[in-house]
Amino acid sequence: MTTFVKNPIKTLSLIHLVMVAGPLLVGTILYLNTNIKMDGSIGDDIFVYVFPLMALVGIFSSKYIYNILLNNLKKNDDLQQKLVGYQTASFVKWGLLEGPALLNIMWFSTNGNLLFLTVGGTLLVFLFVQRPTKSKIENELELKGEHKRAFDKLN
Repeated sequence: MTTFVKNPIKTLSLIHLVMVAGPLLVGTILYLNTNIKMDGSIGDDIFVYVFPLMALVGIFSSKYIYNILLNNLKKNDDLQQKLVGYQTASFVKWGLLEGPALLNIMWFSTNGNLLFLTVGGTLLVFLFVQRPTKSKIENELELKGEHKRAFDKLN
């Protein structure tokens, strides 16, 4: 039996915390060490359009792909496979949010435009809200009866 199946909420919560803490720490360090541009100009920086658009694509694609993966899991009768699939779906969703957040934060460090830090920070807040909880897992996997009792024993 894998570690995940023994305590899925604790494992997912720890991984989620690391995925939020990494960009938060990087963003904080870069904010403290970057010369911030306060003149309000964007100049000829095309990334002022590209990176925020990537953030929107990350949000919508994370929800879309996550829902597709969840719908496939609901058809499965094995709780262990459902939980492992849920873990995979969560990693995909979180990764699609963390990637654009990091890109925006890193680009902020190169040009000092607070727009990028704001977009990255907003994505991090959205990622934080995606934190796994027992009730969220039960609802999203539609656990009932024996599966719900077995899931309760794991946590």
